[in-house]
Amino acid sequence: MKKTLVALAAVAAAGGAFAQATLTGAVGVGYSSTISTANALASGMGVDDASANFATTEDIEGFGKVAANFGVYAGASGEASGGNDMAISITSASGVSFKVDSSKGASYLTNGVASAGTAYQWDLSGKLFTARTRNETASVKFPVAEGMTLTLSHTEGANATTGYGVGAGAAGTTAQRYNTGALNYGAGALVVNAQYRTYDSQTTSSSTTAASRTRGAASYDLGVAKIGAGFEQTIYTYGNKLTDTLVGVNVPAGALNLGAQIASRSAADNSSSSSNYDRAGYLLVANYAISKRTYVVANYYTYDGGSTTNGSGYGLFLYNSF
Repeated sequence: MKKTLVALAAVAAAGGAFAQATLTGAVGVGYSSTISTANALASGMGVDDASANFATTEDIEGFGKVAANFGVYAGASGEASGGNDMAISITSASGVSFKVDSSKGASYLTNGVASAGTAYQWDLSGKLFTARTRNETASVKFPVAEGMTLTLSHTEGANATTGYGVGAGAAGTTAQRYNTGALNYGAGALVVNAQYRTYDSQTTSSSTTAASRTRGAASYDLGVAKIGAGFEQTIYTYGNKLTDTLVGVNVPAGALNLGAQIASRSAADNSSSSSNYDRAGYLLVANYAISKRTYVVANYYTYDGGSTTNGSGYGLFLYNSF
C-alpha cells in the first residue's frame, strides 16, 4: 500500500526545496529452518527483515517524465543496515525511455515471467540456481508494436569497494560486462519475454567464461490459475552449456494464494564427464492476506546441490507493509 508524503528532495543555498514522493516498505517477523548440501542445520526465529523504498516522479513540459527511486534495508537491533536498489529514468511522450540503475536484479526464472507470480519471498537462486549479484545497468526501451517493447542494455558488475558509480569497467576489475537485447510482449492474459546476451572479456576455451546467454519465458492467466514456464542457457567459450528451466503455477483462492515452482539445472559438454550433471528442485509457497497491508507467507524448498545431501528449508513469516 502506498502513502504519499512530502519528502525532502534537495537543499539549495537559499533554502530547502520539496517534492512529492511515495514511500513503501514492510517489516517482517518469522521462523525458518534450513539444511545445506553439506548437511549443516541452521534455524531460528526473529525479525526477518525491514525495508523502505522511496520513489518520485516529475512531469517536465515538452520533455517527458523523470522518475527516481532508492531503497534501504534494516537489520535487527545492533545489526548492519544498507542500501537496496536505486534507479533514475527518463521517459519521452513517445514512450521511449532511458534508465540507469544499480540493483541486485531479480532471478530471471524464479522471480520473473516463468514464476507466474509465485515468488512471494524465497526462491531457488543461490541454491539450485546461481546466486544473484548486484549490477549497474544502462538501458533504452522502445515501444515497437501494440503491447510489445524492445530493450537494449549494457551491464557492469557493481564494485562497492571502489566507490559510488564505479562498475566492472574500472581498472583493476575482471568481471565480464555484457550487452542484452530483450523483447517483451504483454496483452491480456499472455506475457512473453525473450532475451539474448553477449559477454566481453572472454578467455579462449574456458569452461567458466561466458560467451553468450539465451533466455525465454511465458505465462498465461487462466483465471482459476496462472501458469508459466521458461529457460536460460549459458554457452561458455569452451563450448560447454549450463541450462536452467522452471515451471511455475499460481492458484488464487480468495485471500489465499498457493504456488509451486519446479526447476532443473543441466550441465553438458564439459571436458570431463564428471562435470556434467542433471539436478532438480522445487519450491512450495502459500500467501494469506489477513488485510490489505498484513499477510502471512509459508515456504518450503528442496534441491539437489550435488553434495552429500539435498538442500532444503522451510519458514513461516508475518509481514506488515506500508
